[in-house]
Amino acid sequence: MGNTRHTFLARAASGLAVATLALAGLTACGGSDSDTAAGATGAAGETSLRVAVAPIQFETAYLAEEQGMFKKHGLDVEIVSGADPAALLAQVVSGDVDIAIGSWINVATSAAKGVPVSVIGGNGLVDDKAENSGVLVDKDSGITALEQLEGKTIGVVGVKSGGDIPVLQALEGAGIDVNSVKEVAIPYAGMQAALEQGTVDAVVPADSFYHQMVDAGFVSISNPVREYQGNMPVTVWTAKKDWLAGEGSEASKKFTAAMTEAVAFYSDPANLPAVQNVNATVNQIDVAKAPKAFVPADVTFNVAEAQAGIDAMVHFGLLEKSIAVDSVLWSEAPRRASADAK
Repeated sequence: MGNTRHTFLARAASGLAVATLALAGLTACGGSDSDTAAGATGAAGETSLRVAVAPIQFETAYLAEEQGMFKKHGLDVEIVSGADPAALLAQVVSGDVDIAIGSWINVATSAAKGVPVSVIGGNGLVDDKAENSGVLVDKDSGITALEQLEGKTIGVVGVKSGGDIPVLQALEGAGIDVNSVKEVAIPYAGMQAALEQGTVDAVVPADSFYHQMVDAGFVSISNPVREYQGNMPVTVWTAKKDWLAGEGSEASKKFTAAMTEAVAFYSDPANLPAVQNVNATVNQIDVAKAPKAFVPADVTFNVAEAQAGIDAMVHFGLLEKSIAVDSVLWSEAPRRASADAK
C-alpha cells in the first residue's frame, strides 16, 4: 500500500520541485505525446492506460495484469517501472503516465503545495501487527535501543520527505532530541552496504529490503512504522486532476475496480506462491528468496489514519498547516472513516 526523513518515500521538497518543473514544461509545450493516447480506446474496445509502479508494493498491479483483472474491466494496461516517488509524481503531472503509485505522505504534501494530483485509491498499508520495516543496526555495533542513537547518523530513503515521520515519532518517544540525529539519504538497495561500510550507524529499510537485511543478520531495534502508523496508507494510486475531470474518470473507476479484485487475490493466503513469483520476477531473484509475507493492501482509504500522518508532519514542521485528507482524495475514491469502521 505498501511504502524516513518513505521509496522509497521521496523527499517532499524534491518531489514538489520535480513535479512543478514537469508541470511548467507541460504548460509550455501544450502537453506530451502521451496525453493524446491517455485513455484512448484500442481496437478491441479496451481503454489504454500507462501505469507506473514503484520499486516496492508493486505486486498488486502485476497481479491485476497477470490474472486478467484489467482485461475483465475493459483496460489495456501498460505497466511502467518507476523510480522514486518524486520521479513518479512528475510522470503523472507531465502526462507521461496516466496513473502512478505514490507515497501517501509525499502526495499529500505536494498536493497541499499546489501540485495538481489526486489520490484515486489506496494500495499498501502499514501492517499494525507484522514487522515490514524497522531501524536496523549491525549486530556488532553495540547499539541495542533507540536511546543510543542520540548524536548518531541514520540512513533513510529521503531526508525531510515525510516518510521519516514514524522514525522521528519513535526517537521523540524515546526522549531523544530529533535534531541531534543526523539523517542521510540512501536508497533502500544501498542501505546494507552503508551499514557494512560504517557510513551510518543505523538504517531504515522497508518491505523486501528490510527482510533481506534481517535474514542477513542485521538487528532491528525498533519498528516505528508499525508502532506509530498502523493501518495508515503507505502507497497510493495517483492521477492528474484535469485528467480525472475528463476522460480519466471512467478509466479510473475501471482501474480501482480491477485493483480491488487484484488486492483480494493478493490477500488470499492460498495465492502466496503467485505473489512471490511476481515479486521474484520483477526483482530478478530466485523465487526461493522472495518474501514469505507481504504488506497488507486495500484500495479503500482509511481516512483517520491518513489524517494522523499529515498531522504528525505538522507537528514536526514538515508542513506549515494541516490539510484535510478529503481534499487530496478524488471524489470517486473509495474510503472509510478509519480501519475500525470496516
